[in-house]
Amino acid sequence: MEEDEYIIPSGPLKGKRVEMASTAGIELFDHIAEEFMLRIFAFEAGDYLITDESSLYDFTGVDDMKLAVIYQKIRDEYGLDVSDLKSGRLLEIFVRIHDQQSDAR
Repeated sequence: MEEDEYIIPSGPLKGKRVEMASTAGIELFDHIAEEFMLRIFAFEAGDYLITDESSLYDFTGVDDMKLAVIYQKIRDEYGLDVSDLKSGRLLEIFVRIHDQQSDAR
């Protein structure tokens, strides 16, 4: 069995194989990811699981946050408008934050 696969041991999905999406991209921006999750969602490192496929849509409803509120928090915290990212993928947002920080140096 591969490292990123898990077979469910019990319950209605017993024996089904679950495969986790890659985290290779997220790991490249680990520091940005931790800071972002804390600043935007108030999640401490270890309180969440995100992969390269995770998106803002996965977090709508956290503390009753709507997508528009999340976009506004990102604008307020980072000065970035990410509403043009149709997928809302966190990895794409982290790349933008990284590029912005690199440009500021």
